[in-house]
Amino acid sequence: MSNPSVLVLNATGKVGRNVCRALRDAGFSVHGTTRSNTHTLSSLGVNPVVCNYTVRADLDRALAQTGARKMFVITDYFAAAGKKVGVEIEQGRAAIDAAKAAGVEHLIFMSVADAELFDEHVVHLHAKVALEKYLKASGVAYSILRPCAFFENLDDPANWNPLKKGIVKFLSLQDCKFCATYDIGRAAAIQFHNPDQWLGKTLDVIGWQGDLSQVAAALQKVSGVPVKAKLAMPIFLRRLFLKDIHHMFLYYEEQKGPRGTPEAFKQILPDALSAEDWFRFHGRYANGEPIVAKEGTLSKPPPLGY
Repeated sequence: MSNPSVLVLNATGKVGRNVCRALRDAGFSVHGTTRSNTHTLSSLGVNPVVCNYTVRADLDRALAQTGARKMFVITDYFAAAGKKVGVEIEQGRAAIDAAKAAGVEHLIFMSVADAELFDEHVVHLHAKVALEKYLKASGVAYSILRPCAFFENLDDPANWNPLKKGIVKFLSLQDCKFCATYDIGRAAAIQFHNPDQWLGKTLDVIGWQGDLSQVAAALQKVSGVPVKAKLAMPIFLRRLFLKDIHHMFLYYEEQKGPRGTPEAFKQILPDALSAEDWFRFHGRYANGEPIVAKEGTLSKPPPLGY
């Protein structure tokens, strides 16, 4: 029998690449949308589908072309929607409507843990809440993944935070809940493999919890190099220039959100990546230099048995 096919939207983005990778590792035939026919996805063992994932006609064509009956939906407030909540909602609805028209058997929507509990200033989560409601009323067979802060934000050159040897920066020094984007994909694989258990349900993706000093200690242990923990910017600048993100972090810092725990997620994915695991998995600093100097120590977690 051929491997089941999955169409992943926004497959070349920060989350999409590792979701594709995890689904491929779990035995799926993965098709990923890309706006240009590059080798980025092919190099990951993913079938590239030239598609503007924000356009309904393109989505209809991609689903017809691939024959995929499983779909992973990512919406992007900051880039694809141009920081406009209404636009992100329209794009998410287009994906859900296309899935319904194509007879998709299982759609997984990536939302955010506790999205409905952040205050009104956290604008970039408003569309996630609206789209969860739209999906639940759509008649499409669905499940929802709700990740927390990404480990990948520790190495984010596009947002002026490249990971450098001997230092790790983040927008908070305080305790935070993290996940690896690869684990979002592994959680999706579990849901796709077990629809009877997961259809109509949500899962918080939370792999590890700790403050930035613990993150630095993890990197130091993996790299063998002393590591300092520093704020990516002073808190008063975070408040002035990143109001949306600032209020998101206030929820993390003052209300100790999200409500989910690593222990609960590990009941589903026992080998969810810790900070140490993620640095080994990520493998390199922003300049391309290996984090682990000794040859052969770079690794990734084994695919979970299903």
